[in-house]
Amino acid sequence: MKRRRKGLKKKNSRNIFPVAMILVVMLAIVGIHSRNLWLKQSDLKAERAQLEQELEQEHLRTEELKELRKYVQTDSYAEEVAQDKLGLVHEGEIVFEIER
Repeated sequence: MKRRRKGLKKKNSRNIFPVAMILVVMLAIVGIHSRNLWLKQSDLKAERAQLEQELEQEHLRTEELKELRKYVQTDSYAEEVAQDKLGLVHEGEIVFEIER
């Protein structure tokens, strides 16, 4: 009976080495993949922060455009455009032109 147990122990010890090697390889693969995922997560966090900043800038730009839209609909804007683009003046105003 001792010989039989001794023979089983040798067989078991021979079977443990390949299993241990497979486990080591699997752990290495999992470690590499987890590191890659961690790096990708870091990149995505940085990209998200940048996109959130861009979104905030676009919100500010939207507010500026809303204000500009309100201003464009006023009489003072129409008057300003008429003076700048068309050269119109109010009654009694004197226009001085500089010769070039």
